[in-house]
Amino acid sequence: MLSRLFCSTGRIVGKSTKIPLCLRVVSARSNSTNSVIETGTSTIQIKDMNYPARLDDWENFKMPGAPYEGMGPLPPLPDYDQNFTRHYVFPETWFQFLYPRTGATGTYTLLTGLAAMLVSKEYYIYSHDTWYAAAFIIAFTTLNKAVGPFIRDFTESLRVDRLKAYDQVKADEMDGLIKTVDEIKLEQWRAKGQELINEARKTNLAMMLETEYINRQASVVEAVKRKLDYQVTVQKVDTELTQGHMVKWIEKKVMETITPETQKATLNACIAQLNTIASK
Repeated sequence: MLSRLFCSTGRIVGKSTKIPLCLRVVSARSNSTNSVIETGTSTIQIKDMNYPARLDDWENFKMPGAPYEGMGPLPPLPDYDQNFTRHYVFPETWFQFLYPRTGATGTYTLLTGLAAMLVSKEYYIYSHDTWYAAAFIIAFTTLNKAVGPFIRDFTESLRVDRLKAYDQVKADEMDGLIKTVDEIKLEQWRAKGQELINEARKTNLAMMLETEYINRQASVVEAVKRKLDYQVTVQKVDTELTQGHMVKWIEKKVMETITPETQKATLNACIAQLNTIASK
């Protein structure tokens, strides 16, 4: 808390000396190699090709496939810079701001004078607790110098492992979603094939209906033809019966008109004609 307060004050006082904050997603290895990957209109700078990744210019980063406009990564945490502060709490900007005016010891002189002023004016009451605070600060500084980097690396490794687990879960989810999309595309392709099958079935059904229609038309034609043939046959039979009856009636009438006298006269006429022909 004290270092944050000093840093905020240092930014206000030392505006002439600006130190850019390196924003990051994760950074676990300080000796990693650098590489650049372009994505859309933004650039992702990779500190380690394996893990983790570092994103510069996150404000202008355009996330590919974002569900809504303006979606992007959150502001990452600042990198730990050992040269950003001195003695863990005093910002480097203070020393750089006072160096042209007071030299290298100006800040220390200012802090010493400020402490002397606080004690002399009794703004700070000197007591036994002061020795306890000084002993605590010395012990804490010594402990931080001795095991601080190991603890920082250990906590950083835990955080990186947790982020790796998150990335693995994300990768598994992405693989599952990709498989789901592939299955959906396969089902869509099958649905298109089913549409072709349905069209073929519709065509076959239309051909079957057309064939049945033609067959029924042929059946109707055949039935009408049989009826017409029946009528023709009936008319022929009626005509034959009528002709036979007329022939029989005529024969009957002719036989009724022939008598023995007429037969004898006819026979004599025939004999006369034969004799005439023979004489010639």
